[in-house]
Amino acid sequence: MLLSVSVSLIWLLAMLAGAAALQDCRRGPGTLLAAALAFAATLAAARYVNPQPNWIGVIVGLLASWRLIAGPLPRAGAWIAGTCAGLAAALQIAGGVSLLLAAGVTGAALGAALLLARPASGNGAMRGAALVAAALGAPVVGLAGDLLFGWRSATMLAQDNAPAAAPLPPVWAIAIVVLALAAGLLKGMWIKR
Repeated sequence: MLLSVSVSLIWLLAMLAGAAALQDCRRGPGTLLAAALAFAATLAAARYVNPQPNWIGVIVGLLASWRLIAGPLPRAGAWIAGTCAGLAAALQIAGGVSLLLAAGVTGAALGAALLLARPASGNGAMRGAALVAAALGAPVVGLAGDLLFGWRSATMLAQDNAPAAAPLPPVWAIAIVVLALAAGLLKGMWIKR
């Protein structure tokens, strides 16, 4: 259940980052073509390397952080949006959704974001909030499953490895150690005088 929740949250955050990046671009066939090419190339590449929520969350967070740091990117906005959408679709496919359904829904969401996107003079506060949420939230959500798995593994290892009762040394070994310590103490006292 945690995996499906994290996949859905990463999808949402990736689409928020993509929609915010699209607001930097002019609406037109060039923007649509760039976003579609980035979407298709990223989806194909991500499916080839077996996408995992941890690295997809980190990549989406890096793309959103890049947009936050660099400011508006009119030339790269469509490429960033297509890449975020392609990563989100690949993660949905790895989670068990069919290729046509995941690509169709994600592509339709990206297309709707392109149609509804306002120019860069639109609501900058809303765009900034979406980018901050994607930059901070996607890596945390993606890595949360690994952290929880590691914590569970450490807990299970700590429970299974109970210390075994060590056998007591034989009495003669203890007696030899005590006698050696006593002899050393007496000799040390005798030499000091």
